[in-house]
Amino acid sequence: MHKFYITNNLGGGGTNVSRFVDYKQLFDLQNVGLLLNYYYLSGKVKIKFDTMLLKKLENFNNISDFLNFAKKWFSDKRSVSASFKQNLKPTNINGYMLDNGCGNILRDLLQSGKYDRRTIKNLVEPFHDFSELLNFDFSIALDYAMKYTYKDNENKDSQMKKFWQELAGNEKINLSLIDTTLAVKKTKNYKHNIYAPLHGFDYDSFEDYLRVIIKVENEQNTKFDGFALGGIADSKKLPNAIWNVPEGITKELKVGDIVSNLCKKVRAITDRPLHVLGAGNIYVLPFLINAGATSSDCHSAWRRASDGGFEKAKVLVPLLNDKLEFINSKNCLKYIHIKDIGDFYNFDFGYTIAHLKKLYKSVNKEDFYFGEILAFYQAMKQYDLLIRFTEKYPNDYLQRLCKTTDNNLNENYCKLIEKLNL
Repeated sequence: MHKFYITNNLGGGGTNVSRFVDYKQLFDLQNVGLLLNYYYLSGKVKIKFDTMLLKKLENFNNISDFLNFAKKWFSDKRSVSASFKQNLKPTNINGYMLDNGCGNILRDLLQSGKYDRRTIKNLVEPFHDFSELLNFDFSIALDYAMKYTYKDNENKDSQMKKFWQELAGNEKINLSLIDTTLAVKKTKNYKHNIYAPLHGFDYDSFEDYLRVIIKVENEQNTKFDGFALGGIADSKKLPNAIWNVPEGITKELKVGDIVSNLCKKVRAITDRPLHVLGAGNIYVLPFLINAGATSSDCHSAWRRASDGGFEKAKVLVPLLNDKLEFINSKNCLKYIHIKDIGDFYNFDFGYTIAHLKKLYKSVNKEDFYFGEILAFYQAMKQYDLLIRFTEKYPNDYLQRLCKTTDNNLNENYCKLIEKLNL
């Protein structure tokens, strides 16, 4: 069974980011959990949001209870769209994951000139204590990860980026964090699971790094509860020649090809849970599931929904309805501009496209925020339905997905099946 994790940067984003909490009742989806970020939740971010709310975190021992409290807390300070009937009673989200935000933490330390190895090592125990206190299901152990995207000031500081890259690629210092995490895990007897991040510059280096981690585990007589594939979210940074990607393959299929092959390599060594960090693109999600990924995340849906208002925002074209029937013949599982959506598209998320467009064009800020949330929800619902589809047809879902009502999707899926020798 696969679970997809919504990413939300509560504590580190503008008002539309925290609006997720106001509308969280929408996201009670069977196969969808929530990924939150330690960097933002713990107040380590330089530019802080919702600080008064986040100070109350220490009064809770469950992240789910805190978010239900936050929903009521926000309701005393602002309203939701008149198009939405809010439920202020506790509502559910099916699973919680904590990412470490180490890329941002490292960036801040480098920019302030305060970086040294001990600073990062000293964060290991507080980070996992935080995850344990709030009863997250699992967390991603700290490592010297690079960020996938950069802000203008980060792009201009080439010297910082070069040093950052050197740290991220240094196996020795990353293994020192692995060793420290295992030592803490051994003494603290945490209930939440801890996944070790895996990195590399090609298939062999990923595999080698996994084997080295297992060697360290044996030396420590302690094991991680799972692993997480990192550094693969941006396919543009993965050279085709190194990753054996043939010419002419689309960027969506490229991600599916690379991540599927990496998952297979991990599965040949261990059957522990395997998360795909940042690269859980819905277009190739069935292939990741087929290759053995037990969970994934991807920030694309929120970026598309919140990118530039009505003129630039995009919504995911659905493939499936609630009955798991195919419902569109064009651009399925792809993002298209909301302003360009034609009447021939079928959507099944409780609102009409005309209503969605109206929300995006509204001068009422709460209507506009709801529009962004609604477009985001439409994508998350498709993730849930697609996972349900793979569960309903466990033996032949890839073959069935080559016979949809979208001929272009069929062609691409057949092409990737052939490339992966499935």
